[in-house]
Amino acid sequence: MSTRSDHKSGSTPDPKSDNKSDSKSDRRLAKIEKSLEKLADQQAELCAQVARLASKLETSPQSEESLIEFLDQFRAGEALGEASLGAWIAVSDTECLRGGLRTVQMREGMHARLLEQRLKELGGSPSFEIPEAIYNSVMQSAADPDKSDAQKVLEFTQQFPDIDQALAKIYQHADRADDETQSLLRTIAQDERSTLEFLAEACGQLNPD
Repeated sequence: MSTRSDHKSGSTPDPKSDNKSDSKSDRRLAKIEKSLEKLADQQAELCAQVARLASKLETSPQSEESLIEFLDQFRAGEALGEASLGAWIAVSDTECLRGGLRTVQMREGMHARLLEQRLKELGGSPSFEIPEAIYNSVMQSAADPDKSDAQKVLEFTQQFPDIDQALAKIYQHADRADDETQSLLRTIAQDERSTLEFLAEACGQLNPD
């Protein structure tokens, strides 16, 4: 009696039920995989669209107004460079550095005048001014007799640890400018590279540790 009861109460696995469960899981998994594939395709297409847009922006000509604005700001920066280098040279006591700084100062001044001439040729006029607080800070630091040449050159190079990145904006504008301005900006960028390389080398010599 108890044996028959035990036999009835016992559960026997139903292979058909297991197959149905497995089939549902497979369908659900396949659906998820399909959704993930679709999402990946959409993401790839979005990335491609962003890349195409970025490429178009980089290569499309910039407006004359935008170019003049950049030239004017660049001019002001180079003029400040000429002035601050003059102040630095006046208090420098490192002959090997001072000789190079004179060359760099001459180039900065020449760049400022060339940029001003070009923006005038494009119909603009020099109007941008470096904010007074920044101008005073740069000039005071450069003219500080209590700050060593080693410290000054170290502070400068720390602002531009990556030379290519420091010059990237110049090349970006050059790529989208007219031929004459493009040539002007590219040759100025070559001078700027020489300046940064010189100061990086000087920094290594004056700060061996």
